[in-house]
This record gives sequence, structure tokens and C-alpha cells, in this order.
Amino acid sequence: LSFIATPKVDLKPDAYSSATIINITLNDGEKWEADEATTTHIQNLKAHCEAQLAEKTIDDDLLREQLNREVDLLNRNTKMTGNARSQLHNYQMGIRSRINTISQERESVLWLTDYLDKYFDYFE
Repeated sequence: LSFIATPKVDLKPDAYSSATIINITLNDGEKWEADEATTTHIQNLKAHCEAQLAEKTIDDDLLREQLNREVDLLNRNTKMTGNARSQLHNYQMGIRSRINTISQERESVLWLTDYLDKYFDYFE
């Protein structure tokens, strides 16, 4: 299963979920305009990851709970619509798949953190 956006948009092949390839496209070569709430929730997701990475051991159950709650809040609070919202959904698919792989292994959290950093490649 693969989601492909309109062919007029640049594809960034580095953003995908592990289960299915989800292409995140730009807005005719430009970043999508994101609202403040969406960007804040993405930053909160990263902060939760960084807090766990600062600990000696990762509490993967707590982290997954915090991350899932934050994504739910993001979905409730975002005001993005249209194609921008569709691309945010594609981006969130990658977040969800990575949350599902969170374990006590630091690499699983770093994998998500690296992906969260890509938010600013697609949204501003």
C-alpha cells in the first residue's frame, strides 16, 4: 500500500513509515504552512524523546504513552486543512510506526527523534 500525491510536487524519499512507504510532498517545491499548535506538538514529541535519552535507562512504556497522547493532542488541535493536512497525516504515519517500535534500546528512540527533525524539511 502506497500513498502518492499529485505529480506536480517534489517527492522527498527519505520520509516514510516502516510498514508502507508514505511519500511526503512539498507544496510546489515550498514547505507547507503549519500552524503554531502543530509545531508545538512536534516539538513536545521531540522533548519527550530527549528526556528519555537523558536517562540512564529508557522507560519505553512511559515514553510510548507520552508520545501517543501528544500525537492525539496534535490531531485534535491542528488547524491545518486541505493538502497541507494530508501531508501532515502522511508525516504522522511515520511517527506512529516509529512509536510502535520504541523499546529500551536507545536506537529506537533516536530513530524517532531523527524523523521528528525532518518536520522542518516539509513544514514551516
